[in-house]
Amino acid sequence: MTRMPTPIPLEAIVSVTNRCDARCEMCNIWQLDRQELLGPEDYRRALPNSLQNVNLTGGEALLRPDIVEVAHAIYEASGCARIIIATNGFRTERTLATLGQIRAHVPEVGVAVSIDGNAATHDRMRGVPKAYERAIETLKSLHAIGIRDVRIGFTATPENVAELVQVYELAQSLGVEFAATIAQNSKVYYSTDVNRSIPPTMVERHFGALIDKRLASPSPKNWLRAYFDDGVIHFAKTGERKTQCDAASGFFYLAPSGDVYPCLTVPTALGNIREQSFDEIWNSERARNIREQVSSCRKCWMVCTSRTQIKRQPFAVASWIAREQATAVAARAMRAIGLLASEPR
Repeated sequence: MTRMPTPIPLEAIVSVTNRCDARCEMCNIWQLDRQELLGPEDYRRALPNSLQNVNLTGGEALLRPDIVEVAHAIYEASGCARIIIATNGFRTERTLATLGQIRAHVPEVGVAVSIDGNAATHDRMRGVPKAYERAIETLKSLHAIGIRDVRIGFTATPENVAELVQVYELAQSLGVEFAATIAQNSKVYYSTDVNRSIPPTMVERHFGALIDKRLASPSPKNWLRAYFDDGVIHFAKTGERKTQCDAASGFFYLAPSGDVYPCLTVPTALGNIREQSFDEIWNSERARNIREQVSSCRKCWMVCTSRTQIKRQPFAVASWIAREQATAVAARAMRAIGLLASEPR
């Protein structure tokens, strides 16, 4: 039997530390031992140069003392991939100073600041007083230091999903992008199994409202994210993904320990870059077996394991966008006709 060629990794989440100054309800990374077993030269040696997008995270990645050197090493090793650094935005001055240093080596670095609802909701979910106030201050300051690729990241749970559209509108008012995902359980990343599923009716109501907002905007990026958001609804209702999972194919997760995982939720490591080169890990028999197993996985619907597959289906995505926008326009027209018909003559 002819063996399929090994896929090329294009996307990665790289967690560089377990240090964290948040106390999040939906994540227990802050309770783990600080783990920074890889130095800048380990990243420079180990990462593949085929990557297009790298999400640099933790814990709180910007708390790592050598994060400037680490970001530089990852940028060079990956082939100058687009680097997005996830942050809680708690320490505005330190965040801005560190990002300013990183920009000297990674000119187009992007930043995702977590906002999970209004001030009361966000502070409760992040477990830190004035977390919202500090995060908003950081968001407003990023453009001032020349960072243009800025977004709000929203993690939806049953407790805050009703505030999804409110935070999207906040992002619009601040002139930043908006990305939303569902809180997941994971042994290898979030270190928790207590996150509860959001009832499908709530997912459909609030993510459906978000989709309507996105499709009505002039931004093609919003239209593409609407397609992903529709996948959130589809998964909640059916337990099925809109596309095949890309774990261990176009995507991998690198933990602070050096372990390479297929994704954030599958707890089986392909190997460790402190013991083998990335190429040896990625092309191993073990990786091939895991790749085959996870290709039919239906455990989640997240951007990291769907983005490359979405990119491979441009006609399907474009058709969905055109159809949904036409439906929305028709619905607005019918409402307008109904209003006109009800006006007194």
